[in-house]
Formats: sequence, C-alpha cells, structure tokens
Amino acid sequence: MAENQQRDPWSDPAFELAVRETAYFLWEQDGKPEGREKDYWFRALERQLRERNADRDLKNGPSRDN
Repeated sequence: MAENQQRDPWSDPAFELAVRETAYFLWEQDGKPEGREKDYWFRALERQLRERNADRDLKNGPSRDN
C-alpha cells in the first residue's frame, strides 16, 4: 500500500486521463478560450491531486494527530 501512495501519478494512465478530461471540462465551461491550455491543465492537475489525496485519506481513516 505504501508503494501506491509514493508512486508517481503520471505512471497511472487513469490519473492522466482524469486530468485531461477535467482540463477539457473546465475549458468548455469557460467558453473554450484560446491560448490558455496550461492554465486549464494546471487547474485540472491540482483538482485531481486534491481528489486523489482526499480519497487516500478517506481510505486510511481519520488521522491520529488530532
């Protein structure tokens, strides 16, 4: 399990596809502006990383730090 948490997300084709689809969705929602591909890519990447971390945290249960 620790290996999956430390694994590079780009070695996961499903993660890359999720980023790509999210970027496209965000771009469409904003009216398909030209020349802002990187903006949408990084917004989608941030969103997918947050989702992935939240999923991991939910799977592992509550933190014992609190």
